[in-house]
Amino acid sequence: MNDPRADERFPWRAVSNLSLAAAVLFAAMALARFRTWHNDTFDLAFYARLVWGAGHGDLWNPLVGAPLWGLHLSLILIPLGLLGRLVSVVPLLLVVQAAAVAAAGIPIARIASRRIGHPAAPYLALFVYLLFPTIGSIASYEFHPSSLALLPLCIALDFFDQRRAVAGVVALGLATLCREDVALCAALAGLALALHRPHRTIGLAAFVGFTAWFAVYLFLVAPHYLPRTGSLQLHYGHLGSSPTAILAQLLRHPVATLRELATPVRLLYVPRLLAPVALLPLLRPRWFLPALAPIGINLLSQFPTAVQVHSHYSTLAVPFIMVSAIHGAAWIMAVGALQAERYGLLVATAVTVAGLTTQHRAGVIPILGSRFNRAEHRADARQPALDAIAAIIPPDASYTGPDYTLAHFAERTRIFRFKQPPDRAADYIVLSTEHRDRFTGTQELWRNTEEVTVRNALNWRRYGVWTVLGDYIVMRQHWPGRTYARGRYVEFDPDPRVHAAHVEIGRALTIAGYGITRAAHGSHVTLLLVANEPWPFDLGFELAWGPMHPVADRQDPARTYAFLPYDGVFMPTMVRPGEVTRTEVDLPASPEELLAHGLWFGPRRIDGSRLEAASAHWTRLPE
Repeated sequence: MNDPRADERFPWRAVSNLSLAAAVLFAAMALARFRTWHNDTFDLAFYARLVWGAGHGDLWNPLVGAPLWGLHLSLILIPLGLLGRLVSVVPLLLVVQAAAVAAAGIPIARIASRRIGHPAAPYLALFVYLLFPTIGSIASYEFHPSSLALLPLCIALDFFDQRRAVAGVVALGLATLCREDVALCAALAGLALALHRPHRTIGLAAFVGFTAWFAVYLFLVAPHYLPRTGSLQLHYGHLGSSPTAILAQLLRHPVATLRELATPVRLLYVPRLLAPVALLPLLRPRWFLPALAPIGINLLSQFPTAVQVHSHYSTLAVPFIMVSAIHGAAWIMAVGALQAERYGLLVATAVTVAGLTTQHRAGVIPILGSRFNRAEHRADARQPALDAIAAIIPPDASYTGPDYTLAHFAERTRIFRFKQPPDRAADYIVLSTEHRDRFTGTQELWRNTEEVTVRNALNWRRYGVWTVLGDYIVMRQHWPGRTYARGRYVEFDPDPRVHAAHVEIGRALTIAGYGITRAAHGSHVTLLLVANEPWPFDLGFELAWGPMHPVADRQDPARTYAFLPYDGVFMPTMVRPGEVTRTEVDLPASPEELLAHGLWFGPRRIDGSRLEAASAHWTRLPE
């Protein structure tokens, strides 16, 4: 059924208002996540830097070391860059993306109205589209140009449904400006169009033209500008190191490739994609054909999230799944024409239940989706610290730090992903120590992989600690390494909380004094330490208290507490032999508990061994 009069009856105002409400919700979620520093991957920063650069005549992206057309070809970013000269780039991208994704539901609703004819059809189609797990995820998290392609792709499908083939092909062409792989979907859409005899010529022409466009970019342009390491290697490195090598591998070893794809998660990928629409595309698969392009690309990828329904990798499949599902629903109603209302009710019930179920299992819409995490959209301890850091780092300075901070620093000439050792020197480095809360008091605090990264960075002689805010250490290039420590850990005034002591622990370390004061949740211990000889960079400390009990060949106190010297921001290697240093730690025990059986101290290497093999494992501090 294709009722041309349905366009006259289409509820433009109601459907547009519903789409607008969805856009506002998605934009609010995306902006809240950004403003609270919870964009955990670097995609938003990658595209924000490209857009900002395009608006300022700089088409090189320092985050990946490639030009705008190097990793992907997204020409749509150029006009967005011009708009970015007027407003902040990241909010612009997030709002435009939310609006484009939500608005794409309107042509879907028009096709449903035309094909099914029931007054409720456009509302149900829009509802199921918005429930699709991919839609909420892409509209409220990070930014990807392929999300913008949804709107012109859906408009193209609406034109094709009206038998306006030329207008539809033009819309497909606009969609290809969003990203190069959209051209593959557009090519297969042309092939699907060609299956209808009156449009065979223009459909085949579109197929050839868009295929050529994709091939020229992939095999002639991209190889000259791809970064040495990037998404190509991340996704398809197991197949080859270049587009040509990957194609050759697929052609030479098709059976081996298919065998590799026969894993449970990949075999279930397509059924899971079709589950939100109750598998209806299988009944009328003509317009499902273009979805095979992104599906095939994702199945070949070795990246874990490529075959997850909620990930952005599934974005381009959604319009074709929705339209083929609408055709499948219309076919069911046509088959049962004498009881079309009953068949329509069954179909509506099936897709509603399927949509709600998959949204609950994999979606992010508040209340409905189990993947919605309120904490990711609320301010926490991370926000004030990082807001303060963003305010003090000069706008013309180069920057590197955790991926979730990069988008906030994207509007500058030089911004880099954090690497160790750094391949490009940034003026400022931000190190996260949030991981320390997970390992408080245990020896894993010294040797977890995140701490190894921080410790190595603190040991770089080119940088010094500039400031510490919350759980973040800000390092500045060519900043003296001991400046931040002065007055805190070295060269400090006499501390009234500490009483003098003299306890030698082997040749390397002497305790010159210590003090215990009551704190809100236990005790605050201050230690004065002297380095008798240079200390190793992987030095850690332990304090212990409680009754002694046998452990292997020694006696250990009942309670032990591992901590980092000098709050983990000043390297032991920077301590000068003979100078008195101060380190402090909070312990989860009252002063009375600490002194009941004595307070014990032990310097360690990160593997838990003693600082010196000949020294005692525990040394009791004098009372």
